[in-house]
Formats: sequence, C-alpha cells, structure tokens
Amino acid sequence: MTERTNNERVTLTSAGRAQLSEEASRLEVRLAELRELLEEAHADRTADDDERAAALGLLDEHSRMEARLAEIRALLEMSADAQPVNTDVGNVGTKIKVRDEDGVEEEYTLVSAAEASPSAGRISVQSPLGKALHGRRVGEKAEVVAPSGRWQIEILAIEAAA
Repeated sequence: MTERTNNERVTLTSAGRAQLSEEASRLEVRLAELRELLEEAHADRTADDDERAAALGLLDEHSRMEARLAEIRALLEMSADAQPVNTDVGNVGTKIKVRDEDGVEEEYTLVSAAEASPSAGRISVQSPLGKALHGRRVGEKAEVVAPSGRWQIEILAIEAAA
C-alpha cells in the first residue's frame, strides 16, 4: 500500500491514472462475483468443512480487494495530474536513458510512488535511482545510493514519457 498523510497530493501521469482506473474497474467486477459466491455459500446450510474453508478464502479475498479498491479510489481522489513535462530535466512523466559504469544502457520512466513498477521500468522519484535522476540534465552524471551499494550513471537522453 502507498503510505501518505491525509490531504497529501500525489502526482499521477495520465497513463498511471488510466492504469489505476482500469484496476478499479476490474476489482469492482471481481468484487461483485465474490459477493454472489459468498451469498451462495452463506445460503448453503449443508456445506462441509472443505466448502466452509473455501468460503473463508473467498471472504479473505473479498476483504483484500475491498481494501485495495478503497486505496485506489482515495488515491485517484487525492491525486493531481502531472503537469506538462519539461524535458530539460528528469521529472515525473519523463523517460530517461542512462548508461551505467559498465556501459549498459537502460531506459526508465520517472513516476510517483503510487504508479511505480520497477519491472516495467517505471521508477518512483522517491526510490534511490529516482532520486539520482530527478532534476538531472542530459550529459550529467549522478551517483545512485541504494541499499545494494553505490554506482554512477550518466544521463544520455530525456523525453516525455508516452
């Protein structure tokens, strides 16, 4: 879950807002299915232990999904749209191409913590790598300080993320 204080604004890219809205829609559909299954399980007075255990599993899934849906709704309500992207510096909504000390080139999109997905290349500006890239310009070098160690990267290109 994303931790933030009450009334703290979160900046979302349009892609991040769309992704969260789609997730909310999927959760609403699944919650309706789970409610139906739970009602059927509750109505079945002849359920055996396995069926009761399955119903408890459904109830747990329902609770987790309700919590996630509430989190998404609150996030969407309290979020601000990312401003038009200034591609002079790394900021939320920019895609940044970097080269590390070994000559390996990578591309990352800087996003808020709410829409971060490192495996998809969407890096939070609050992460160690995001902090190193945030505010940097093409040609600059930055030091990434992370729990796994320190390393240097060079900013090769900055563009607006799709």
